[in-house]
Amino acid sequence: MSDKHVPTYQVNYPDGAKFLAIGGSGLVYIFPGNAAEVFKVPSTNPRTRHNHAIERRIYERLGTHPNIIKCLRMDDYGIYLERAEHGCIRQYFLDGGTATLRERIQWSLDIANALQYVHEHNIRHADLSGRNVLLDSSRNVRLCDFAGSAIDDDKATVWAESGFRHPDDDEVKHSTIRAELHALGSTIYELCTFLQPHGREVEEWIVGQWIRESKYPSIKEVILGDIIMMCWNGGFASAKEVARSIKQESGNILLLDNECYS
Repeated sequence: MSDKHVPTYQVNYPDGAKFLAIGGSGLVYIFPGNAAEVFKVPSTNPRTRHNHAIERRIYERLGTHPNIIKCLRMDDYGIYLERAEHGCIRQYFLDGGTATLRERIQWSLDIANALQYVHEHNIRHADLSGRNVLLDSSRNVRLCDFAGSAIDDDKATVWAESGFRHPDDDEVKHSTIRAELHALGSTIYELCTFLQPHGREVEEWIVGQWIRESKYPSIKEVILGDIIMMCWNGGFASAKEVARSIKQESGNILLLDNECYS
């Protein structure tokens, strides 16, 4: 690991792998000449290795879904994953990326459907946000990063960031559907506005305090705003209900949008 930007964590990785990025759940490598996949490796930190083991179990169970990043294979080193060309949607927006109204609605619908699929397999993501939603070369969104997620009776060892995290700590601790849908609402907000709830400039603890006081961003001019607020307020019982509402609402929004430009 001669690259000066590579962290000093001890990791095992195949020969020829080149460091790409680091996250809370491990390090990501690429193989020069192979743009189609990335390789995720845990550090020797016990917590990271535990979370990595959870992610392996989850990918084995999930199989394939069009809006979940595909696990290509696993070996003794780590997990080989399909590479999303545009990276995480948050960084895509920060770098000036744009999206049409139709795309933003479709992305919101797709993430809701992906989350429902995850829940149907007795898994809770526990850290849903724009940083764990990728955008591939075909401009489809892909949910990723299940390291530390909840599976079966094993509690999650990660939690959502401020602005996405449910205000009730018990909901967060037990990775409840209510907590998942609260994070889904904030993720839809990010997909629709290109912004995190309350922005990036406000300190996390302040955002957390505001959410506990039910001080959410205004959704008055936000597409799918009523659906976002229902996610925040516990108005849905499942991600499937959220997806159904987005599908119903999208027709009205796109019809109005077409009339504006006709």
